[in-house]
Amino acid sequence: MRKFVLLLLILLITVSSSVFPVFLKAVTIGPGPVPITRAKNLEIAAERLREKGIDVEIDVTFSREKFTEYRKVFALRYKTGQVEDIHSEDSGIIPEYAENGQIIPLDDLISRDLLKDFYPVALQCMTWKGKLYALPIELVVYNIFYRKDVLRKMGYTDEEIEKMLPVNAHGVSLYELIDLAKRAKEMGLVEWGFLHRPSPGGYFHMITAMFGGEFVDEKTGKLIIDTDALLKNFKFHRYLVENGLLPKDMTSWSWKTIHKYIVEGKTLFWIGGHTGQWREWQMVPYHETLGKLSEEYLWENMGIMAFPGPTSFVVAHGYTIVSKTKHKELAAKVLEEAVAPDLLAKHCITTFRGPARKSVLGDPEFQKEKYLVLVSKIIEVARPFPSHPEFSKYNSLIYDAISGIETGKLTPEEALEFVIKRAKAEIKDVIVK
Repeated sequence: MRKFVLLLLILLITVSSSVFPVFLKAVTIGPGPVPITRAKNLEIAAERLREKGIDVEIDVTFSREKFTEYRKVFALRYKTGQVEDIHSEDSGIIPEYAENGQIIPLDDLISRDLLKDFYPVALQCMTWKGKLYALPIELVVYNIFYRKDVLRKMGYTDEEIEKMLPVNAHGVSLYELIDLAKRAKEMGLVEWGFLHRPSPGGYFHMITAMFGGEFVDEKTGKLIIDTDALLKNFKFHRYLVENGLLPKDMTSWSWKTIHKYIVEGKTLFWIGGHTGQWREWQMVPYHETLGKLSEEYLWENMGIMAFPGPTSFVVAHGYTIVSKTKHKELAAKVLEEAVAPDLLAKHCITTFRGPARKSVLGDPEFQKEKYLVLVSKIIEVARPFPSHPEFSKYNSLIYDAISGIETGKLTPEEALEFVIKRAKAEIKDVIVK
């Protein structure tokens, strides 16, 4: 009788494990079209695994909240044990999650052959202290936009412009851009030579990078304040204001006003944006008379290039596996399927983000997207946005310093002293060099 019961139990366990699928939960985030493919690709991945005989179901939701709220919910659910198996996130938060033990390294879970197909910068964005913590699905690329119509009025042909300002920025110096901006201003073709973003962001650090600056020590993970490069950054912004190439109240401008100046050709260089704004200008009526711009107008009048150096930064978004999952191997299989080239190609086209994998460029539909193909050329020479658990604090300090310099409240030297003093007081283990 006992043997019969034991055999029955074994049979029931075997049947249940073969009949009932494993259920995974995932959460993604993003407004507009972004979460459609971020979430949908995970669902398609599960479908493809089932076709291969792996019985898995996945329940995917996405949040339309801001990242601050999204992360508060994640922290609460993690604490209570009700957290999802897969969590999508931007690269900037990866170091904090990794340090907290909330997500797990993927190095031993994801195929090495698969990882070879990713752009190195995409993986670098998701790496902390030598370990990969997220599988990237998209890249937001910081770049420079310039007005081709203004350059033509300055006497340059389209061929000369393309040679002078190549998309990968090879051979271009910051000083050449300053010279062009000066001449455009002197000729009365623009109101300003440069405009930058009015809030903290990657742009300000790319200027530091252009002067050879470092940000994070790879071995220790400590934040670096590179005083020589940072001072040159501050002096650069002061120079632009003093020479009438940049508004002294730039940090108080609204985004709407900035975009209006860009699309109407009132500035030669827009140095504070990212590649996704090409689509934004087609969707939002910033132009006083034309409203929403056609892609034909943009190709005729606008150019795109990496930051000189080249030093364009990249911010990635990707899938992480939460440390409390009971199915890390299966979750990893879902992730591998979700980053299939055809799925990522559709994701790029839908969201206008840059591709994380090289093979996406071979997709026939992606090849039709002339602009995204150009973005891929910038990705090839781009760098990962600096990652550190407390980089957001440093980000705000640099922005406050730049604001003080441009308005004349601080000298570059005083701004540097301000940053060092505040960083030492507010950020743990800062290296000042």
